[in-house]
Amino acid sequence: MKKQFNVLSAAIVAVLASTPAQAIQFDGFMTAGATKIVSIDDADKGNIYIGGLGDRGITEDLTFEKDTRFGLQISSDVTEDMSVVAQILGRGDRGNFNAIIEWAYIDYEIHDTTSVHVGKIKQPVYLVNDYVEVGFAYPWIRPPQEVYLLNNPLNTVNGIELLLQYPVGPGTLSFQPYIGSNRDDIPNGGGAYFEAENIYGIDVKYAGRGYTVHASNFQCEVNVFGNSFQQSAALLGPGAEVTVDLGGSKGDCNVTAAGFNLDLANVVVYAEWTARTTTDGLSRPFGDTEAYYATVGYRFGKWLPHLTFASIDGDASTVGVGSDGTGLGGAAQVKMPDGTIVASFNFPVPQQTSITAGLRYEVNDSAALKFEYQVVDIVTDQQEMMDANQPCTPNGCFNYGLFNTTFDQLGPQEQVGIVSVALDVIF
Repeated sequence: MKKQFNVLSAAIVAVLASTPAQAIQFDGFMTAGATKIVSIDDADKGNIYIGGLGDRGITEDLTFEKDTRFGLQISSDVTEDMSVVAQILGRGDRGNFNAIIEWAYIDYEIHDTTSVHVGKIKQPVYLVNDYVEVGFAYPWIRPPQEVYLLNNPLNTVNGIELLLQYPVGPGTLSFQPYIGSNRDDIPNGGGAYFEAENIYGIDVKYAGRGYTVHASNFQCEVNVFGNSFQQSAALLGPGAEVTVDLGGSKGDCNVTAAGFNLDLANVVVYAEWTARTTTDGLSRPFGDTEAYYATVGYRFGKWLPHLTFASIDGDASTVGVGSDGTGLGGAAQVKMPDGTIVASFNFPVPQQTSITAGLRYEVNDSAALKFEYQVVDIVTDQQEMMDANQPCTPNGCFNYGLFNTTFDQLGPQEQVGIVSVALDVIF
């Protein structure tokens, strides 16, 4: 559900007019960020990096839309043991900073150790899922997208979860089992979207002073919808076209993740690993992937320099594609002007690594200024791409990493440099 900010403001004012002021609490955050590609080979220009929280992508033009966002959390106690919590979020997506209800749920405390959340809840999969939009809460400008973008496009679930928390030793052991459903667009899917039903999962976490360790798993049933679309395929020859049809795919998914973070004695460490597997019927748009990252930093007073290495790899689907790569009508077909099918293949999986050097400066207790330079390197080795079942034609195989898939040109064949700056504020 999308509404413009002025409509939401009017709704909030109406609520305030009918509710005691002391019963409502407001908390907010904002990130003002700018980013652009600053280093790219001439032959690779035109590729757009889609890794980020917005969906307009990063290009050679300076953009303030990719990382700029505003959020407002509203909470109100209904009774002594029941409250309502919601978050309104606006960011630079296709609606150009339209506001959405990012999450909204009823929190009922059954016991000191047990709570129930019902509504639109944050899906507990990765370390910073609960506050992924709140840039002030972590060292990076945007969390490593090899893990956070493609393996699980969902951030929320419409459903119910239990939160069980027990003091164990010097820390707290928590369990978050949940069930629900949701839907979202498929990155690079030409408007195709998926509906995830019967989502059930659990996150297990142990947190102490300055450290957190967690592991999670969820499974779901997925149906994909969307009309076929055509793209020119100039990289395969004059007049060639690619017809993509992801609609009708269905099957099961399984996502597992584990990670930890440490912030002790000025040392800051984050590390996460995740893997996604899908059944054959769903693997056409969602191949199997595995991703991880590691971040190391050291705090010097108000300064926190940090370095992150991240990687994503996987296996694309071979469902519907013959051993010769032609003629069996996979999720994508390459046709010449005379109608001859040159190749048939399914959607590629991203294969890339990245290194990000970042610097965070604590402006005050509520604001942080961040600078980052990222070098993205997608896999171009033909054998590695063949081993991953990437789309292959008589002209060779190709891979786009986390760049856009246009088929008009190859993905970047050389490393790409991206510079970003952001100011994070909480209030």
